[in-house]
Amino acid sequence: MSESKLRELVRRRGSLKAKLTHFSNFIRLLPGTGLDTFQAAELECRLDSIDNLYKEFNVLQTELELLSEDTDEMYDEKELFETQYYTQVARAKAMLTKTRSSSPALVSATSADDGPHHGSGCKHDFVRLPKIDLPHFSGDYQHWLEFRDTYLSLIRNNKNMRETNKFHYLRAALTDSASLVIKSIDFKADNYGIAWQLLCERYNNERLLINNHVQALFNFEHIQKESCSSLRNMIDVTNKNLRALDTLGQPTEHWDTLVIYMMSKKLDTLTNREWEEYKNNLNSLPNLKDFINGCDQFVVTIPLKDSPECLGDSYAMAKR
Repeated sequence: MSESKLRELVRRRGSLKAKLTHFSNFIRLLPGTGLDTFQAAELECRLDSIDNLYKEFNVLQTELELLSEDTDEMYDEKELFETQYYTQVARAKAMLTKTRSSSPALVSATSADDGPHHGSGCKHDFVRLPKIDLPHFSGDYQHWLEFRDTYLSLIRNNKNMRETNKFHYLRAALTDSASLVIKSIDFKADNYGIAWQLLCERYNNERLLINNHVQALFNFEHIQKESCSSLRNMIDVTNKNLRALDTLGQPTEHWDTLVIYMMSKKLDTLTNREWEEYKNNLNSLPNLKDFINGCDQFVVTIPLKDSPECLGDSYAMAKR
């Protein structure tokens, strides 16, 4: 009986370790130069969840240590888990601190409801966090995924916020054609779910979203002359749309050759020549990361003719 129980506990512990590994991988893929609004919000949510993960691990580990005869192995497992846990949590908190210090205007929308919440099952430090402004959505399919995911994280999935407040945030965030979708709906708690459903039915169209993001890559205008701002914009557009397509389930990890060919043809003559020389020095077929790294280096060599922004930090890598 104890052996069966032991195997079950080990299996459950393995599941918790896998979740910690997922959290570590998420941290690793975040840009080291600073987080945007959505990334900071998602990291805060994951950080809350990881606190519960540690509590669950301790309960399981205690049971395992009582049942197992190999105490040395159990202690080694615990030490490895704790080392990884504290390292990743410290790294996450450092990234959030850096983001808040560089972007003091960002404030958590969740703090705008009823103040501190208790009994949520998560441990919260009683520190006023910078606010995160909920982005506006005008009806442009290019911005739907970012808006949807941010709104879900900050507002809709917040169990401590009243439906009327969620409806208020939704109405305040919508502009132009998007606001017309729910304009005729009476403002009351019972209608909030209907309003959100109507909005999703209009804009959460996978086929249209995929077409829109692919079209954005094809339609990017050719860069006429050397320009660090234009080059950076091209990389930002490429990264943004590939991330969106990846979120939509498209196999973007297999598109490197096609994307590199398509976007390199949009480079100006001089920068394209530099790219040809750069890839000829590689030992293998270039991937998208190589293309981004190359363009990042080209920005440094371009004379600062157009704007001081050329002195800024390197733009973020695509999540691959």
